[in-house]
Amino acid sequence: MKRVATFVILIFSILNAIAQPNGGFEYWTSEYTYENPDDWQTFNFLSILGPPNPLSAYKAIGLDKYSGNYALMLESVFVNNNPMPGNIPDTFGCAFKGKIELSPTSFKAGFPYTGRPEKLEFYSKYSPVGNDSGLVGVFLRKWNGLIYDTIGMGLLTVPTTPTYQMFELNINYSSIQQPDSAIIVFYSSKDSTTARVGSTLFIDDVIFRGWVGIDEQTSYSDKVHVFPNPAKDNTTIVTEIEEAENIRVIDVTGKIIGWFKIQNYKTSINTDSFAEGIYFYEILDKKEKIVVQGKFSVVK
Repeated sequence: MKRVATFVILIFSILNAIAQPNGGFEYWTSEYTYENPDDWQTFNFLSILGPPNPLSAYKAIGLDKYSGNYALMLESVFVNNNPMPGNIPDTFGCAFKGKIELSPTSFKAGFPYTGRPEKLEFYSKYSPVGNDSGLVGVFLRKWNGLIYDTIGMGLLTVPTTPTYQMFELNINYSSIQQPDSAIIVFYSSKDSTTARVGSTLFIDDVIFRGWVGIDEQTSYSDKVHVFPNPAKDNTTIVTEIEEAENIRVIDVTGKIIGWFKIQNYKTSINTDSFAEGIYFYEILDKKEKIVVQGKFSVVK
């Protein structure tokens, strides 16, 4: 029976492995005055605005690809004509699975996906300017009839990496539900405070690996309380988890909003400057391992 179960998991992993359309960035399509990798979205569309912005995503060839004919190169650029200043940083480069609408300008991240992968694997090299760093995020979601619930997620910082290396982003699950969609996002600059024009991230061979069953996870969700939720100016997170040390807050694009120290089993977060919407929190131990995840919303 154990051999059969192992075989089934192996087959499922293989199916997951081929379920990433254009994960090797081999296929590109001309759009307006630029090229975009098929099944991915970039913010090259900002280049057709008036006045135009510089391109931030390119087809990488030669020594700048890991395998096949092409890879994706993201370069942090300064967005001098920003149509969505509350959602698009002034300095960044980004690629994600999803859709961009031009009129009015909006973006919807995500693609249909029903697996529970253990990790996202990809090959990358990174040349930052200053103390900049890259960022990769994965969010597995399920529609509950009103909004998307986050089933699992993971974030990974990409440091200076002169030559291609394999990276593994582990996915942490907070629910036993099966997701119905996934978001994969890459940033050439991790956050607005350290973002620098010219930081360059190369990505190739993006793929989900492994499988996480519902009996392989521990849930602490009943030991975490968030109030008020929705929040307006302030929210408090209380946890009964002994190893809890810090809380990391992330917005729906994968951007880290802030780090908060847990003291006396709780932390208060000032949300006055937060834009209205959904935010995710990760409770971390001393080694910055994710203990539990959750979300809260902000209304204005």
